[in-house]
Parts: sequence; structure tokens; C-alpha cells
Amino acid sequence: MEGSLDWTRLPAVALRFVSERLADPQDLVSFRAACPEWRQTVPEDAHQRFQPWIVESDRHDDSGNVLFYSPVSGDYHLIHVAALEGRRVAGYGAGLLLGIDTDDDLSAVLVNPLTGESTEVPRLPECFHGTPTYGFATDPGMTGESEVVVVVYNRPAGQARGRVALWRRRDAAGWATVHSETFWMRMPQLRARLLTHGPRVLEGEEAAIAAVNGHAPGHVEWLPGMRGAHVIEHGGQVRVLVRLEQPVAIAGDAPEGPVSPGDPLPRLSFELRNTLDADGEAVDWANAPELHGTVIFQSPDSSCYVLPASDRLVGLSRNCVYFLSWQRQEVVDEDGGVGDGNPFGYFLCKWDMIGRVATVVEKVPGDWQRLKPGRWFLPTYKY
Repeated sequence: MEGSLDWTRLPAVALRFVSERLADPQDLVSFRAACPEWRQTVPEDAHQRFQPWIVESDRHDDSGNVLFYSPVSGDYHLIHVAALEGRRVAGYGAGLLLGIDTDDDLSAVLVNPLTGESTEVPRLPECFHGTPTYGFATDPGMTGESEVVVVVYNRPAGQARGRVALWRRRDAAGWATVHSETFWMRMPQLRARLLTHGPRVLEGEEAAIAAVNGHAPGHVEWLPGMRGAHVIEHGGQVRVLVRLEQPVAIAGDAPEGPVSPGDPLPRLSFELRNTLDADGEAVDWANAPELHGTVIFQSPDSSCYVLPASDRLVGLSRNCVYFLSWQRQEVVDEDGGVGDGNPFGYFLCKWDMIGRVATVVEKVPGDWQRLKPGRWFLPTYKY
């Protein structure tokens, strides 16, 4: 029957039945790209069932090749993103990657690695020239806002304070630049003012506030990941998730039971706080109702993001923090002896915020390098 079957005329109900069973984002993107008829059968909100991938971060790689791992399917995806050639990946969020030119550090681009679609970003403010710059993009589906907002931040070498700049995607008015120590705990309010009044008004208001309040003597600002602190924003509330290193447990003392070969245990715990103070008071999970039923994904050196309580959390444990951790492992041969091999492995773990216990979900396959840690990335074809 080759050449005699018109695949574009398959019944819409059959096409929808197939598309609803495509759990891997790349499969769904390929399905939608087959033809207009197939694309029309995919629901507008189909991307909302995607679960996060792990992306290998390499701040020195500007080849345009980006490696993703899907914990759901167990598959790796090496995607070449043409728009990232000659650019390093400096930020993640809203299913987008932020690439900054390696030769012109004020030139940047936003790109969706699944679809290849890219958006040129206005030139970064001059205060970001010659400094390590990183950032993220906010997802309107999670913030409830009307548009993606891109945030970049830095801290110049030898200086205690850096800058944060915000840009509403597709806004020709450009960036609004503010002091970083005034930004992190007020993210929702600052973005709302940006979206309502534009960058010049926001910048002027923040400058006036700084002129009145000044800066605390000797104050050192916070940047994502400092002191193991990570900002969480959900339901209009900003919290701080602190990642705490735990001492190695003695066999039999660990909450999960005795340590045995082949059973790595994450030596970490997490707690919530309401401030960025290093010695801030912990917040009980019961007193953070906006986070109840959600799943939190924590990456090194970045803010957290939250999947709200919904049907998309199939296979995930609610009220838990998912994180990646290097753990010591034992390689056990068939005879029960310890075999040769890498004594450390990269593991996907979770911390139960109610039960206060950490467990290993799975070992991430492949040869992960410590200098290229994994970060969470929520794929989408929407933006």
C-alpha cells in the first residue's frame, strides 16, 4: 500500500489518541511537525503534561550541542541548536535557553531547543560587560503573568554588589536594571511593575528607593546558590530553600536503614526560610500552604522552580524536593565482592519535606562530570 495511503486524512480521534500517549517531548514535537492536519489534533495544553529533563550545563561550551536526559523515558537527547553556535548557555527557564555570545558578552539570544525557534534579546546593559553573567526566564504558565520575563544577574570581580536586569520578551523598550540585593525577595512585585509600567518607570522607582534607603554598610548581596540558598516563588509568595550538607551516617543510624554496598544515601537535607539571612529561622512546611501538593526542583547555582499540584505530576512524589547529588557508590560483582569501578556516581534524589527524609530515586546513567553539573529544564513547544 506504499504511496496509496494519505496519512493526512487519518481520523482526528485516532491522531489525538496517539498524541495523548506521547510522553516524550521530542516525540510530540515530531508528531506536530508531520503536517498541519496532525498539528491541529494536538491539544493546546499538551505541553503541560511534560515533566522536567536534566540538562548538562557547561559554561565553556559554545558548540550549540546541548545534552538532555529524560528521567521519565530514560533516554538521552543530544540536540544541536544552531542559534547557540558561538554562544554559551547562561540561563534556563520557560522551556528556553539563554545564550550569550562568547565574543560579544552583551549580545544574547533566547531559543527553544525543541523547536529551534529563537528570539534576539536587546543588548544587555553596559554594566554586564566583562563580567560572568547568568540568568533565567519565567514561565507565564506558572507565574500567571502575560509574558515571559528574562532576568540576568552578575557580580563584578572584586565588588560586593552586582546588578540584576529584567526584560519583557519582545519589548523593544529594553532592560530595567536594579540592585541585586533589592531584587530576589521581591521578584513578583518587580516583574508586575515591569509588565504594567515598562522598564524606565521601574528603573526610576528603584533608583529613588535606593537613594532614600542606601545600602547597609558591609552588606554583601546574595546570588543564586550562595550559602546553599535557593529562591522559590509560587502563588505570589517567595520563600528560600536551604540545602544543608549532612555528616556521613554510621551504618544503622541512617533513617533509611543500614548502609550496605550498592546503597548510596544522599547526605543532604533541606529547610524552608522566609529570608536570605544565613541564620534565618526555619519555616515549617505546614506554614507554607501555597507549596502544599507541589513538587520542587532544585539545581545548583540557580533558583528553584515549582510544578503546581496537578495531574502532570504522575510518577512524582508531591511535597518533595527533587535534586541531583554526587554520592559514593560500591560496585558489587556477582559473587558479592566489591568490583572495580568509579567510586562515585550521579544520582537523582528526593527530599520529603513532611517526612524529613532523603532517598535515592535512580542513578543517572552515563558519564557525568563534576564540572558539568545537571540542571532542571522543563521542555515545551509553546514559546
